[in-house]
Amino acid sequence: MEKSVNGKAGKGKIGSARGGAYRGAAEEKRRAAKKSVEILCETGVVFLLAAACAVLEILCIAFAKNGFAARNKLLFIVLSASFTTGCFIAAALFSYFGKGVLYRAFVSFFVLALLALVTLLILQKTGLFYVLGDEEAFGAYMQRAGAWMPLLYISFQFLQVVILPVPAFVSTVAGVALFGPFKAALCSFVGIISGSLAAFFIGRKIGYKAVAWMVGEEALQKWLKKVKGKDYFLLTAMFVLPLFPDDILCFVSGLSSMTWQYFVVMIVLARSIGIFATCYSVNFIPLNVWWGILIWCVLIALLVAAFVFLYKNLDTLNDFFKSRFSRGKKKEKTK
Repeated sequence: MEKSVNGKAGKGKIGSARGGAYRGAAEEKRRAAKKSVEILCETGVVFLLAAACAVLEILCIAFAKNGFAARNKLLFIVLSASFTTGCFIAAALFSYFGKGVLYRAFVSFFVLALLALVTLLILQKTGLFYVLGDEEAFGAYMQRAGAWMPLLYISFQFLQVVILPVPAFVSTVAGVALFGPFKAALCSFVGIISGSLAAFFIGRKIGYKAVAWMVGEEALQKWLKKVKGKDYFLLTAMFVLPLFPDDILCFVSGLSSMTWQYFVVMIVLARSIGIFATCYSVNFIPLNVWWGILIWCVLIALLVAAFVFLYKNLDTLNDFFKSRFSRGKKKEKTK
């Protein structure tokens, strides 16, 4: 009797073990099927993005009117298609092998490429692409707008910050030739400031999510904490001093701990100095005479002195601006 009981217990354990094994195998199959579906979906997404990029690349090359690309359209189409195909294959492989960060980096690359190609296609169709960088051609293009010329120029200055890879100096100098220094400065101020605010908004609302999606929320927070407290000074100094890419820094500022209030005050002051200095220095401070060179040297020395002053008083200035413009201070006042 005891043996029979033990035998049944043993069979029960074996059956339970087999049931657990079956359940484990079924769970493993479900996981594998889910993983396969995820890989298939990710590959489909990146395929659609790559195909859209390839179509736009062909259109942009086909619409090229001059330059090396226009003379060798077939070569550029083959090269662009090969590059896009290679990026698609790399993204698909990263998805298959579970390299999420690299896969998402390629997805982001395709999205940015799509935006750039759409912008390029619009510029080509409107003819604006062929006058960028040429002050005379740009001026003639703007003059064809007639009474809409100031509004078109403001829109161009706005897009120059947010989308167009055109140095603000070139477009501002062209504005001086069109409107004179004062009117060009006012139009540039409206366009560039509004573009800077839009870039900050994109960095704050969209850029953060995009970067967090690519590198991970935890990793992004870790790096933001490392630069917190220093970003106010570093970014402000970069905006004030020449040769730094101000347009890109507007997006970067949106990712930093900088508040809206501080950014608005800082960007208005910094951009105003740059815009009005550029507009009036073009006619009044030449570089082909000794006194013009002397004035430029003095201006550079003043900028260096301002940088040193900011650096030495970094903590004091940071505390002052944070106390004036921080969200916490504003809430306390409302209470």
